[in-house]
Formats: sequence, structure tokens, C-alpha cells
Amino acid sequence: MTTYIVRRIGEGLLTLIALSFVVFGSVHLTGDPARFLLPISAEHDESVYEAQKAAYGLDKPFIVQYWNFLIKAVRLDFGQSFTARRPVQEILLERIPATVHLAIAGTVLAIGIGVPLGIISAVRRDTVLDKVCKIFAVFGMAAPQFWVAIMLIIVFAGYWGWLPAFGRGDMTGWFPSWSQIPNMLAHLVLPAFVLALAIIAAIMRLARSAMLEVLDSDYVKFAQVKGMSDRVVIWKHAARNALIPVITFGGISLAGLLNGSVVVEVVFAWPGVGLMLLEGVLSNNFPQVEGAIMVSGAAYILTALVVDILYGYADPRVRMN
Repeated sequence: MTTYIVRRIGEGLLTLIALSFVVFGSVHLTGDPARFLLPISAEHDESVYEAQKAAYGLDKPFIVQYWNFLIKAVRLDFGQSFTARRPVQEILLERIPATVHLAIAGTVLAIGIGVPLGIISAVRRDTVLDKVCKIFAVFGMAAPQFWVAIMLIIVFAGYWGWLPAFGRGDMTGWFPSWSQIPNMLAHLVLPAFVLALAIIAAIMRLARSAMLEVLDSDYVKFAQVKGMSDRVVIWKHAARNALIPVITFGGISLAGLLNGSVVVEVVFAWPGVGLMLLEGVLSNNFPQVEGAIMVSGAAYILTALVVDILYGYADPRVRMN
């Protein structure tokens, strides 16, 4: 098991280094931030331009810039934001809680809705309820996030006025006060549901397939022959075994939600890392873009690593292969 863990950690580190090189190189191909940040009065003044490049370390060779970036990134030091004139680390520490809250809320919704619907759909196979669940699953996986978000805003925030349309309310940091919890939950409902919709559909299909396979197994049929009630057979025996692949997928989905919230954060003006990334891209802000992508990538790799290790403990066949 130790060899398996060491190998997985090594693969995760190599993936992170490769990600850092691709991100750093790609960002530098998008334009010259030193030229972008020049004042209008000095737009054609080459001496001011060269001084601007030197101030941000952009006059050094590419490989030197990358090495300096890599060494500092280990300490989560991504330099100074070109536009905010603040350390990117400070901005990240302000934005990460919002993204994590949104991802956790989306994961809870995805598992809380997808698992019961998948199990019920399998138990009521080929009924009207099963067909409705299948239609919902197809819609959830096919509908564009931005369109679903806009429709929900129009209906629930605009037409009915039940929920807020944007922002995080008066919530800042990691932990709300008791008085902030209702307001925080109200602001979370729409973005969390939109973020989780595709995952709900995927978990529902996965739970249904796993449950159908378990229901056809010998031990479930034997439990039914012994006279156990359907409720005990389904929820105590069958569902427990059907949830193993669902839990694995749920862990990977959490990592995906930490990285896949850019569209949702932009539409709902959610002050997270995704919105920070877009702001950096629009302003050619190298450090901000690099910091946002590297933190998101590291979170995904770390979550996937933890899931792999736990799965290796749960199933010896995984670590043996």
C-alpha cells in the first residue's frame, strides 16, 4: 500500500508541474501586460515600456521567469496583481472561501438529490417515474449552465422575487455568524443548483445502473425469499453496495466543482476564484490568472489523490493493478 500511495503522490506532483508549465506558457502567449498597463500618455515611449517590463520581471528570459514562478508558487506567492496592486495571495485568500462554499453546497445537492432519484428510478424501473427521471437526467447533462442560470434568475429572482439574483450577501470569510446563515443560504440556492445540475444527472444515472445491478444479484433475491420487507432489502442491503461507485464519483465531482464554477460565478456575480480568473484574463493580469488556475488545479489533483488512496484501501484490486 505504501508503494501505491508514493506512486500516486509522485504522479500528482508531476501533473502539477506539467500544469504549471502549460499555464505559464499559455498565459504568456496571450499578450504583453507591460504594454497593456502603460498610461495613455506614455503609450509610445519605449523607455517607459522597458522600465515597466523590468519592474514586473518581464524582461528576463522565459525559462528564468518560469523557474522564478515555480519556486514562488510552492509558497503560494504568485506575485503582485497588475491591476489591483495587491499580492495575488491576498486576493486568493479572500476568494477561496466563496468558491469552496459553492462547491460543497453543489456536492451536497448533487448527492442529496441524485442518489435518491437514481435508487427510486431503479426500483420503479420502466414506470412513468423512471421515464421522468431519465428525461431529467438527459436535460441536466445537456442544458448549458449559463442558460439554466439565466432562466432561474428570471423566474425565481425576477418574476417571483423569492431568491436573490447575485452576490454572496453580507457574508465574508469562511464562517458566517448565526444571523448571516439564512441570508447566505438564500444566496447559495440558485448558483449551487445550477452548478450541481449536471452532477445530479450523472449521479442519478450512475446510482440507477449500480442499483439495477445489485437488485439482480443473488444475495438480494435470497433476502427477498427470506421474507424481508422491500424497504429493508432496498435501503439497508442493496443501496449500501450500490453507493460505492457513487461515493467515488462524488469525491471526484467535488474536485470538478471547485474548478468548474467560472460560468456560474460570472452569471451570479459570485465573488470566487472563477470570477477572479475571468477578471485576470480580461485585464491581461498574468499573476492573477496563474494564481487562480494553479490553486484550482492543485485542489483538483489533491482531491483526486485522496479519493484514489481511499479507494485503494477500500478495494485491494485497485492498488494491486
